[in-house]
Amino acid sequence: MQALPENLPLLLVSASGRALAQSAAHAGVKVIVLDLFNDLDARALAVASRGVAGRNGKFDSRQLLAAAQELCPPESCAGLVYGSGFEGRTRLLERLSNGRTLFGNRPDTVAALKEPARFFPLLDTLGIAHPEVRPDPPADVAGWLVKRIGGAGGSHVRLARSRHRARVHRYFQKFQRGRTLSALFIADGRRARVIGFNEQWTAGVRHCAPCCYGGAVSQPPLPQKTRRRIGGVLDDLVQAYGLVGLNGLDFILADETPFVLEINPRPTATIDLYDADIGMLALHLRACRGELPEIPEAGIARAHAIVFAAVALRVRVGIEWPEWCTDLPDGGSVIPMGAPVCSVHAAAATSAEARDRALARRSRMENSLWEVAA
Repeated sequence: MQALPENLPLLLVSASGRALAQSAAHAGVKVIVLDLFNDLDARALAVASRGVAGRNGKFDSRQLLAAAQELCPPESCAGLVYGSGFEGRTRLLERLSNGRTLFGNRPDTVAALKEPARFFPLLDTLGIAHPEVRPDPPADVAGWLVKRIGGAGGSHVRLARSRHRARVHRYFQKFQRGRTLSALFIADGRRARVIGFNEQWTAGVRHCAPCCYGGAVSQPPLPQKTRRRIGGVLDDLVQAYGLVGLNGLDFILADETPFVLEINPRPTATIDLYDADIGMLALHLRACRGELPEIPEAGIARAHAIVFAAVALRVRVGIEWPEWCTDLPDGGSVIPMGAPVCSVHAAAATSAEARDRALARRSRMENSLWEVAA
C-alpha cells in the first residue's frame, strides 16, 4: 500500500470505530478515532480518540465536527474513512469530509442508495429480485415490516402495525422468509469483487428491536449459482452507482433466489471476520484509489457476536476481559438495558462450529456480566 501523505493520521469515524482502528494497526496506519463509545481497545489503537454520542444512539453533530477540527484538521489529516452512522445523515458526512480526502463513497451516492423510491425501481430495471416495498401501509399489515429510511444495524426495523402511517422517513417492506446473508465486497467504481459471504443473526434480546444485528459468521454453505448471481448483481450496482472501497450487500436467500434488501455503502461490521487474513483498511484504501486487487482465499471460518445488556448494568471495576472480547467499556461504566456491552469472537474449521463457539462465548459473558447488574 502506498504511504499516506506525509505520514499524517487518517480520521476514522464510525458508530463503533474499533474494527477499523484494529485494521489500521495491522496496516501500520496512524488513526484518529471518533465514535459513539470510545472503548478501551479503540483508544489503545488510536493516536487520539473521542466519544461523540448524542441522543438516541446518534452522533452529536456539533461535537463530532468540533472534535474532528481539533484532533484531525484538514491540513493535518491524511483523509477520512467512515463507517456506519451516516446512512441518514449525509449532510453531516459532507461537512465532515469538507477539505479532507474522502476514502469512501460520496455523500450523494449514500443518499441515492438509501432512498427507497430510487433504489428499488433500479433493482426492477436491472432484473434484481427484492421483497415488495411501498411508501404507505398495505390494507393488511400482517407479514409486513416498517423501516426508517437511512437506518442501519436493524434497530430501525419493526413489525408493521395497524397504527403505522405513511411518513416521509418511513417505508414498508414485505417480510421475506429465508436465510439472512450478506456479501462483503470491494469496488473500484466499475467492478466488484466479493471478499466473502456471511450468515447473520439478530440480537435475540427482549429489549432490542427484533431485527437488531446480533452477529455473523463467514463461509456459510452457499450454492455456486447463488455466488455467481450475487457477483453479477454487485457488478450491476457498482456500475450504476460508481461504488468504491469496502461495501456490503444484505440479502435473503429463499429457494436459491437472492432477494436484495440493501447496500451498505461503507465498511460493514463483517470486516472483523476477514481482517486477520486479508487486511481490510489497506484493501479499502487501494480500492478507493481505483485498484481492484485479487482477494486471497479465506482461511478458517470466523464469527463474532454482540453482547447486549438484558438489564441495566454497571461494569465491574477491574474486570478481566477474555482475549476473545473486543469493544471493551471502561470499568464502572453504566450500560443501559438493550445497549451493546462488548463483542466476542471465535474461529473454527467450519462455519457452524465458529458460530456455535461465538454464541457460547456470548452466553458466558452474559452470565458473568449479569452478576454485576446495577
